[in-house]
Amino acid sequence: MRIGFDARTVRYRGGIGIYSRNLLRQFADFGEEFVIFCEDQEKANIPQSDGFTLVSANMDPISWGGQSAFRALVKQYDLDLLHVPSPWAPTPLRVPLVSTMHDITPFLYPRSVPLALRVRYKRQLHRTLEESRRVITVSQILLSALDVYANIDSMKARVIHNGVSARFGPNIDEKTRLAVRRRHSLPARFAFWAGDFRPEKNLSFLLRAWSRLRKRLAVAPDLVLAGQKEMSYRNLVREAESAGLAGTVHFPGFIPDEDLPAVYSEAELFVFPSLYEGFGLPPLEAMACGTPCVVSNSSSLPEVTGSAALLFNPTSFDDFEDCVVRVLTQPDLRQNLREAGLRRAGLFSWRRAAEETLEVYRGALSESTAS
Repeated sequence: MRIGFDARTVRYRGGIGIYSRNLLRQFADFGEEFVIFCEDQEKANIPQSDGFTLVSANMDPISWGGQSAFRALVKQYDLDLLHVPSPWAPTPLRVPLVSTMHDITPFLYPRSVPLALRVRYKRQLHRTLEESRRVITVSQILLSALDVYANIDSMKARVIHNGVSARFGPNIDEKTRLAVRRRHSLPARFAFWAGDFRPEKNLSFLLRAWSRLRKRLAVAPDLVLAGQKEMSYRNLVREAESAGLAGTVHFPGFIPDEDLPAVYSEAELFVFPSLYEGFGLPPLEAMACGTPCVVSNSSSLPEVTGSAALLFNPTSFDDFEDCVVRVLTQPDLRQNLREAGLRRAGLFSWRRAAEETLEVYRGALSESTAS
């Protein structure tokens, strides 16, 4: 197989970037031939492999001109298949297409996306789904949602769960953890959340719930909300101040991958109140570090965490508060969640995800040969 992979996604910090980077790390050891289309500034971040040919692709993945230029670039290479790990495939294509869908946030939470981009996204999603020989979705609940909102052909879809990187583990020495905590000005005791400051992350709820919790627990830990300081960030800072949480809610900004395991390990618990997630990597990373998790029972999160986290209704303050109080006041429960989380996280492997993705490639090519 000579596989094209659109790696212009590796620069993204969110799920799609994590997905692309980790698949490429695994593919580097597989011995297959890949043509990796990537931005020049990201070439140093692509794993080295005898099977990889890196091709400069500096065009915008979303603009009409960028898509046209990328389609012309793909034509220059004798590919058997192209994998685009997003809805933004340069359709129409002359080679079989495999695409990966990570969420359908613009359908469910339109305020998260500007109107013009939202309209284009929906149109492009349908085109990509229609042209794809195979479609990978990162959760079963996402596949169901694609059926409802985009009428996906389920016969060409396959669920392949994301993995958790081997860097996430509980065995981080105390000196490293202390250094990371000081680097990001984190308090001695804290509950942790990480992600993007978007409406569906339900952080206004979390701030109000934490204000209530502090009235119930005299020794409640501080709350750390880590993410790039953009989107709804400033509004949340104001909300924290209005809720009387100034000095007890911390916004350290984006925490890089190399520091995240230590931060997870330092946290007394991880909280994740999302209303919607296509997959939900942060709870899985937290569990891999042995951190007890209190997680919304919405969308894909029960599918990912199983029985290894306490689940709550993300619209119920009482439900959330009860779960957090149990974790903070019951040592046996904390230990049980720690052990269950480690076992659960061990089920999600990027190696397995990459192997299953190669199976999808082979299935797409066998259909192409048969036709």
